[in-house]
Amino acid sequence: MPVEVELADKGVILNFKMIGGLNDDWEICAALILFYLWKMKEYNIQLTYNLKNNPPLISDFINKYLTAGDGLPNMVSWIKENSAHAEEIFLLWNQKQIIQIALEFYAGEKYCSDFYHLAPQYVKLINGNIDQESILLDPKLVKIIRKYWVGIFTGRGRAETNYILQKLDWLKWIPPEAVITLDSGIKKPSALGLNILRSRFQSKIGLYIGDTMDDFLTVENLNQEHKETKFLSAIVAGNDLFEKKEKGRIFLPRGLDLLSEDVNQLLLLLDNIRSGCAP
Repeated sequence: MPVEVELADKGVILNFKMIGGLNDDWEICAALILFYLWKMKEYNIQLTYNLKNNPPLISDFINKYLTAGDGLPNMVSWIKENSAHAEEIFLLWNQKQIIQIALEFYAGEKYCSDFYHLAPQYVKLINGNIDQESILLDPKLVKIIRKYWVGIFTGRGRAETNYILQKLDWLKWIPPEAVITLDSGIKKPSALGLNILRSRFQSKIGLYIGDTMDDFLTVENLNQEHKETKFLSAIVAGNDLFEKKEKGRIFLPRGLDLLSEDVNQLLLLLDNIRSGCAP
């Protein structure tokens, strides 16, 4: 009887998000499937249990071959150049289909068309995973945010972003020109999105809050390209002990300005600094 095996735990997803170029969850899905297709063909592994546990492990592959960033294109190039089974692998691997399935699971039939202009083909699910997402921000702390100019630079599309802002009850006070989405064609870690917001706010200083390597690199790129600016980078580590340790290990030696367990702690710290009460 086949044994059910989880091929990607939280640690693997974190590994991908920490290398840069894979900030997009849908591309991570495609990268995971591509890795296991490569491993299955390269090492003639048939059983799912062995596929996960026999070397090379996915974390070792990431650390050995993908640390330069560039995400999925880098992975595709490496397999094409180094695998004797590349042609067979890429006949099986359908990136567009994989991403659509992931989008359908996330948005469900309820939002798939509105968010992604797709008619669901593979997943028969009215309510997607987006309906299970909880709001991490304490609503009482919104008053702190509104003391500042607030902009959003996100990898989500405009319709999906507006859904989230509506859920937060932010649409009534954040103007559309303060939101840069994937519809603009700008993707992190390009500094262009932040620079557009900086120009619109006429600001030389700012703080960008994220949780991935691409978020950190976006700020780094902005400060390198525009010497007159000084943006700080803040990374939210979450309350998982492994994730907190990993993000501290990776980001602090690179000059991260703020590492916080959650966005609420970060906002309270900002408020204390503003009022002169910071330790």
